[in-house]
Amino acid sequence: MTGQILTVAIVASVILCAAVVLQQTVRFIDLIVNRGLPAGDLAYLSVLITPRVLAVVLPVAVFGATIFTYHRMQVGSELVILRSAGMNSFRLAKPGLIAALICTAFSYFFSLYLMPVSSQELRSYISTARSEIGSVLIKEGQFNAIRENLTVYARQRAENGDLIGLVIHSEQSNGDQVTVIAERGAVVDSPTGARILLANGRQQTLSRNELHDIEFEEYVFDLVEEEQGTSDLWQEPRERFLPELLFPSNSPGDLAYRGKLIAEGHNRLVQPLLAIAYVAAGLVIFLKTEFSRQSSVKPILTAIAIMVGLLVINLGLSSSASKYPFLIPMMYVMVILPSAVAFYLLARPQQYKRRTVPPEMQEA
Repeated sequence: MTGQILTVAIVASVILCAAVVLQQTVRFIDLIVNRGLPAGDLAYLSVLITPRVLAVVLPVAVFGATIFTYHRMQVGSELVILRSAGMNSFRLAKPGLIAALICTAFSYFFSLYLMPVSSQELRSYISTARSEIGSVLIKEGQFNAIRENLTVYARQRAENGDLIGLVIHSEQSNGDQVTVIAERGAVVDSPTGARILLANGRQQTLSRNELHDIEFEEYVFDLVEEEQGTSDLWQEPRERFLPELLFPSNSPGDLAYRGKLIAEGHNRLVQPLLAIAYVAAGLVIFLKTEFSRQSSVKPILTAIAIMVGLLVINLGLSSSASKYPFLIPMMYVMVILPSAVAFYLLARPQQYKRRTVPPEMQEA
């Protein structure tokens, strides 16, 4: 039965993951339509998004698969037959719990390893694509936004591909604004990304309300973001491994977002355990309540309500823990406590109600 649950969980995960990834990849359409990114690379970008989606989807998928499998067995009277053969509630729940444990292990693999690796690759790929592909497609006579803080204008393009009459405006991470004017330039590749080799021009830098003007005969301008590839680049929480989240450094960025990083680290440890909490709570509803064909939907709705409640509480605590660190222990409590209560109820012997015999039947 564990295999049946895992099969349904895989199918449900694929469907849910595909729907979420499709929605997320809409933001990459600009790279394909306006910047010339090959359409085939969209599949690669979708793969990079998948691990962080699966880390959220998998617990819900295994819960749905467990409820579907046990409900089908209940309607088909298979659970009644197994009970008659002497199997208690905990033995009946064992296949679902094993499936939840397997999905929990995969969730930890996705959230602790694949998610930071894929997020780092995704950021690097998008940054490179926006600069390198955008540089090749610089349209003459137009202001081309290579990235958010870089605009390039070229009056015309020569037959050999050189750009003539260049104006480049860039806003640096430190707040400085740099404007470069050159007679001509050529886009070339380098180990660190695309560059423009400029000839005969001047660079004006506005720094702290002071204007610095420099003339040059040759100048190299990097189209790739200046932070890319450097060790001091501040990484988003989803791009970090667990030790980097639980023990942030003393860099300005880490100090400013220390609470957010620590909360994300604990959420990485808690979220996979939701699979066990969801499944255990759902099995209690199915195996510890009397089944009625007239109200067979009621246990399903009850189990779903419990799952949604646990999910909402987890989301609320994980978002609030960054501002209120004292809520971090509650993140563990709200996952471990329901699981422990569910295991206790499943292991406790079933209590059946004794039917009272009418007085007239007793006299007979």
